[in-house]
Amino acid sequence: MNKLSETKIKMYSVEILSEVKKRLTYEELSKELSLPAPVISRYVKGHVLPNLERAEKIIKWFEDNYFKKILRDEIYVGRDGVIDVSFLTYDTILQRVIAEHALSYFKDVKVTKILTVETNGIPIAIQLGNVFGVDVVIARKERLFEKYYEEKYSVIPPLIKSFYVPRSSLKKNDQILIVDDLIRTGNTIKALVSIVNKSGAKLAGIFTVIEVGNALSSLKDGLKIGVPTISILSK
Repeated sequence: MNKLSETKIKMYSVEILSEVKKRLTYEELSKELSLPAPVISRYVKGHVLPNLERAEKIIKWFEDNYFKKILRDEIYVGRDGVIDVSFLTYDTILQRVIAEHALSYFKDVKVTKILTVETNGIPIAIQLGNVFGVDVVIARKERLFEKYYEEKYSVIPPLIKSFYVPRSSLKKNDQILIVDDLIRTGNTIKALVSIVNKSGAKLAGIFTVIEVGNALSSLKDGLKIGVPTISILSK
């Protein structure tokens, strides 16, 4: 492992501590991690980085105990069944943590571009673009381009709308990872898969943060998708 990779792991562990610090006191963190509270404080405030061994222990502790719990705690389901995941659009540290998880899921998959849809999927997709080091393509709901791929999708039957992606953004040799914050009916991701197919690019995988029921697995079976399809949490 080179120095840059080590530094990224250490910085990621500090981002994790900063996220958990929103919910726990330094004293509570101290008990959980068996570390002095002043040491944790120096990490969180950016005064010093943990060594590699300690950073890896912090990351594993977080993944085993808090990551999915934080996501579950933040999700709000209204009486009408509407699922509010708006926290994913503004919690930048949690976005970064999610992106790192996505990178670990797709570490053996070649990805050259991220494809998402406006608007809620954009923040997560941008973070994934950063950690993968690739461009992010956004499917728009308005026709803003001279040359575009168009795909219709069902919102609430019989209401039909369209997505538009500029033709210049997807190339035949691209490996596309589709990203969205939430999958419920699968109609949005199905439309994005169709756009990838129209462009001649290859589908590398599908990643969503939250899946309602078995929406993602049902979509995979229905479209006979043979690439990795990952959802962090099922609701």
